[in-house]
Amino acid sequence: MILSDNLRGALLAVCAFGLFSVADTIVKYESQSLPVAAVTVMITSTATLLIALYGFGIGRGRALVPVMPAFTLGRGALLATETAIIYYAFTIVPLADVYVLTFLTPIFVSLIAIVALGERPSPLVAVGVVLGFVGVLVAFRPGDMGFGLGHFAAAGSALIFAVTLVMIRIAPPRESDLALVICPMIILAIGSGTLTVLTTGFPALSIRDLALVLLAGFCLFSGNLLIVRAYRVGAASFVAPFQYCLIFWGAFNGWLVFGESVELFTWIGAAIIIVAGLIVLRSDRTNA
Repeated sequence: MILSDNLRGALLAVCAFGLFSVADTIVKYESQSLPVAAVTVMITSTATLLIALYGFGIGRGRALVPVMPAFTLGRGALLATETAIIYYAFTIVPLADVYVLTFLTPIFVSLIAIVALGERPSPLVAVGVVLGFVGVLVAFRPGDMGFGLGHFAAAGSALIFAVTLVMIRIAPPRESDLALVICPMIILAIGSGTLTVLTTGFPALSIRDLALVLLAGFCLFSGNLLIVRAYRVGAASFVAPFQYCLIFWGAFNGWLVFGESVELFTWIGAAIIIVAGLIVLRSDRTNA
């Protein structure tokens, strides 16, 4: 059986998000006994080293250096901040709940494009934006179950990630994939490493902790390679919705490792947000 390019891209994306979810699960697990900043620097440093070795291994060492430093490092700083914020959210909020809020990204992209770029929203975008925030209200019912700092952090990470996507829309970078992937990792490793030195210091690791950190770094590295490949193989408008598989990865990993369960209203809210995101993506595809 020969798969179409779009189906290959979709399968690669599902695998990539599965790997990201494993890394996120390890961050949450290790942060129960270790400072989150220390966990972050160890995992991102591992991923950075693997990306560098991969780049040199395939003879593309020069591609690791950005040719547009201001744009790439600025975007990298935003992505590093987004990762640090969402790692914090993972430490205090169930995995599936964090992922539900990250599904607001395509909706935030549309809002930013309307406000910052002056784009005129289509009726479909307007419906998708409103429906997306209805989904959040259904999923988390602020008056009943509370919407804490971790939830705001997760939503904030989705907003920052949306900004980085709009940056690409404004000024398409002439950067290699390797430079775009490694720059946020380096910035995050330096930032979290500095914070660790100034606060808790680096903790002693057991063999188990070291193995988990190395596994998370490998998952972060390989997930980034797979997601880049997914978008090269398949059409972006076809591949993008498969981000929503994170709700299933998060629910499974949260149940398997932490005994977390996902409430019915969270599933319903997630479904509403997914439909809203698909409406927005469909609108973008129609207008392209």
